[in-house]
Amino acid sequence: MSVAVVTDSTAHLPEGFAERHEVRVVPLHVLVDGVVSLDGVETGPAAVAEAMKQRKIVTTSRPTPTEFAEEYRAALDSGADAIVSVHLSRELSGTWEAAVLAAQEVGPDRVRVVDSRT
Repeated sequence: MSVAVVTDSTAHLPEGFAERHEVRVVPLHVLVDGVVSLDGVETGPAAVAEAMKQRKIVTTSRPTPTEFAEEYRAALDSGADAIVSVHLSRELSGTWEAAVLAAQEVGPDRVRVVDSRT
């Protein structure tokens, strides 16, 4: 049985780790003064730190259930039989909830969503 691993960008995996180990990463949305970008794709920690240094308003927003569902389907289409999806604590963010909603849509028998509690 082939199991795919999915996480979100708050995992902050070391550079190249996701590619080497075929971990799929769904980015959170970063808003800097209302301008949206994808965490780890279009913006990184240095840019966020600089924005905060300049006293810009910086917030994050969870990925949508649709974004998770697309990643889950891509993993299954690539040959995975099941998915383990590990995310930021549900006590800190709605990311876990979005992943659960996507798992219900894609197939709760094939996608297991885990709250990392971190």
